[in-house]
Amino acid sequence: MQIARDNYAQYANMVQQMFGNKKKSNAPLAQCDYGNFALRFKPVDIKFTKPNWDNIMTKRDKPAMSEEEFEEAIKELARKEFSTRKRDDAAYRKLCMQHGETVSLDRKAIYESSMKKTGGKMNAACMFWDNNGNKTLSYNPESRNWKAISTDEEFARARVFTSIYNDELARLKKEYGENAKGTVSYQQIQSDLTSGTKVASASVVGGTVDYMI
Repeated sequence: MQIARDNYAQYANMVQQMFGNKKKSNAPLAQCDYGNFALRFKPVDIKFTKPNWDNIMTKRDKPAMSEEEFEEAIKELARKEFSTRKRDDAAYRKLCMQHGETVSLDRKAIYESSMKKTGGKMNAACMFWDNNGNKTLSYNPESRNWKAISTDEEFARARVFTSIYNDELARLKKEYGENAKGTVSYQQIQSDLTSGTKVASASVVGGTVDYMI
């Protein structure tokens, strides 16, 4: 489940259900009250997996690419999917994350700040908030998985990504036909793009020369 601003309560209930009758014990896991803001700095003795920031959306020192490079990379993903009829989920997720990080919160800094206050232990809420009280990052103590809780800005950025991706797929379907997906090679698509650029350039030059004459 992808945690969003409007479904964390559902996710919290699911985690609490995982605890079962453990809440009556003295086990560290039973000390958790998932998503309880009041417990955000209360340390508990839960063994946890530290976040891998290569796989979690957070603010970076600089964007992975320029806006123009992002747009071209997204289109390239679409072209490869069109040519193979397969989605490269790993490449899609990574590029989508990098694209979104241009508007991301500094979740790493938020996490590290919280850890200083708990002495390096997991907090009893298993969740991390920014200075404005917004949920930013959560930890599932059962599965030991981390989830970034998307902001409105990140959702909007993701829609831009999806729009570019889908628009390129639509362009390819229009150019090669609805049933061409998986039959046109990536090399052919690249060759056609290059040829199209050359034709367009020649047309502009020719038009200018004719006008000058």
